[in-house]
Amino acid sequence: MLFPGALAEVSIFDAADKWCDEGYALVRYRFPGLDGRPLHPPLKIAEAAGEVATFLRQFSGKTTRLLGYSTGGAIALTTAALVGGDLRVALMSCAVEAGGGIQTGLRGALDIAGAATRAGSLSRRAIWLEYYKTLLFGRHGRTSPQAVALIKERLDRIVMPEGDLPRAHTDDLRRWRLPDARRLPPAAQMRLFVGLEDPVFSLDQSRAMAARLGGAAVTGYAGQGHLLFLTEPAVFDDILAFFEDREPPAGTKGLSSG
Repeated sequence: MLFPGALAEVSIFDAADKWCDEGYALVRYRFPGLDGRPLHPPLKIAEAAGEVATFLRQFSGKTTRLLGYSTGGAIALTTAALVGGDLRVALMSCAVEAGGGIQTGLRGALDIAGAATRAGSLSRRAIWLEYYKTLLFGRHGRTSPQAVALIKERLDRIVMPEGDLPRAHTDDLRRWRLPDARRLPPAAQMRLFVGLEDPVFSLDQSRAMAARLGGAAVTGYAGQGHLLFLTEPAVFDDILAFFEDREPPAGTKGLSSG
């Protein structure tokens, strides 16, 4: 079960299509206003998790693997508290409790203000494209040639924060709290995959959440920001290895910590 995040289409998981060759059946959750889903009603994390849990109960006895990106990680964790069985949960650039609160909000506001200054424009599109560079590789990597090239390559595929779309995707996240740890899988069956330069949810925030999950492991990727699905395709190989409880492929760039 694949859960994208705010302003993210299900295509962010295209690299997981090859998992079908390993016997997996992929199901993608769609966010409001994207991938053909109506914008209203807005996302409610508990309701989304309830719907997914009901769907998964049709396949009780089957192996279940949940992969959530950013806000989708909150849905994945909430779903995990509702279903049992053979379950593992991978959390990529996962949203933290209450969306990080004031700490994350302040960092984001400063980053966007800086992006507006660098863009030299008050156009939402121009500011977002400049901020996207920070999302790719963090504050230190936003001027890299690779960031500029990726922006040009993906220009027609970047979802813009227009109209009610951001609010429909993120308002409920501000109220989200971690499920009771007693209802979640053991820590060994959950893992966070994070960019060490993530400007949205910091490494300290991710480690704190991992600790609250009972000591779930964290795999970090040096030089990477929030958009791991785009900048570090090898993350999908590492996630598959975690799902199958085996060592990641040789040469992985992930740095694990317990």
